[in-house]
Formats: sequence, structure tokens, C-alpha cells
Amino acid sequence: AKVRDALAWSKYLHRALQRYGARSDVVLAQHHWPTWGTDRVCTFLREQRDLYRVLHDQTVRLMSHGLKPAEIAEGLQLPEALATRWHARGYYGTVSHNVKAIYQHYLSWYDAHPANLHAHPPVAAAQRYVRYMGGIDALLAQAQLDLQAGDYRWVAEVMKHAVYAHPEHAAARELAAQA
Repeated sequence: AKVRDALAWSKYLHRALQRYGARSDVVLAQHHWPTWGTDRVCTFLREQRDLYRVLHDQTVRLMSHGLKPAEIAEGLQLPEALATRWHARGYYGTVSHNVKAIYQHYLSWYDAHPANLHAHPPVAAAQRYVRYMGGIDALLAQAQLDLQAGDYRWVAEVMKHAVYAHPEHAAARELAAQA
């Protein structure tokens, strides 16, 4: 799907707040239950507007400093006033997802690393990763240790390669599911 324009979205929310906020008693937002009461409607619209604007502006600022999508997504933190609001949390979409989409909107999928210009497809890359990691048994042994240490995100990444390289390997699939 085409990436949504976060800057435009913040402006649409601002326009909706200005035009309809003071005379609305309910807002039915996407991926959210109704918000009732004029004051609460205005607060909700204001916070959603600010959320999209902060994500946009901070992503563009960090892009201008040369950061890559994953670096921005990993480091960008919402201001406390937004981060503590239930409807601004990542139940549908996350800061990480939105940051990467904003980056893509402006600079496309390419992250400026030459190795990513013509990367191997998933199965071919996975077979090489597993070989470099010492084979499936060595990979599973290390991944099990990392899982026990609570590094679920890394284990999921590594097991992605294990399962692509050896889709029939039950222990690899189980460890991936656990992660």
C-alpha cells in the first residue's frame, strides 16, 4: 500500500479540530473506540494531530542528520505528554513502523547502504547466514542461550534465517515460535 503522508495527516487533523471540534460530541476514529464529549473530542484530535506532527518532524530532522530508518525507529521517543496517552500507543502501528514509513515517503526503501542495493532473496541469504553461523545445530545452540537471556528480538531475527534455510527443521520452527 502507498505510504500515508504523516505531515498531511497532521494538517487534516488540525483542520478537523478547527472546523468541527467545538461542535462535536463524539469522534469515531479508525482503530479506536468512540471518544465522547466535546472536550474529550478536542483533546483526542489535538493529541492525534501532535502525534503525527512529532513523528514527521523528528523523523525528517534525524534523516537530515544521516540516520537510517532502523536507527531513527530505534531511537525516537515520543514526548511524555503523548507517550502516556492510550490512543498514541502502538496497538495498531508503532512509532517504529510510522518512522520507517515516513522515511520511505521521502527517501524510498533504500537505506543508503550499498549492500542493500542487490541483496540476496530470503532463502538464498538464509542459507548463507546459517552456513556462516556454523550450521543449524550451532545456530540453534546459541539462539537457545540468547532466548534464555531474554533477547527475544534477536532470536526471532536469527531464527528467521534458520527457518528459511531449513523449513522442515522442527526445533528451529519451535524456537522461532517461542521467540
